[in-house]
Amino acid sequence: MIHPTAIIGGVPEHIEWIRDPKLESFAPEVDESVFINSYVTVDAGTWRHTSIGAGSILLTKSHVGHDVIIGENCQLATGAIIGGSCTIGNEVKVGLNAVVVPWRSIGNNVVIGASAVVTKNVPDYAVVAGNPARVIGDSRQTNESFTDRPEDQQEIK
Repeated sequence: MIHPTAIIGGVPEHIEWIRDPKLESFAPEVDESVFINSYVTVDAGTWRHTSIGAGSILLTKSHVGHDVIIGENCQLATGAIIGGSCTIGNEVKVGLNAVVVPWRSIGNNVVIGASAVVTKNVPDYAVVAGNPARVIGDSRQTNESFTDRPEDQQEIK
């Protein structure tokens, strides 16, 4: 499902394309099972198709830059930004307002904390947080989810 306010295949935010809008661009490839909520933007590609894999969820006001590849069953929380030419593995969860800067590679089964700023590549199974983001754990050792209810959460001590 794609919300009617989402913009899929918008103008690539890339300096070369802005200077010469006649350059070729590539329409995004979005699997039919992807859920895209309101005010999401997915840019067209400049050198390859921007791609979003099966079962992925993009929540309100998240942004996927030009030439990004997102794997299967990924979740982008509200306000998450994936910079141009990134590659995101399968089963990745990107927290509220997190940012992945351009040209980064995120492994499989990664959790990116809320408001994290990812400036380096992230290996499989990492849990990263902070600005700049650092590895703080292993996703195989946590059951955290964006969808856990408050009564399911433990208090910080």
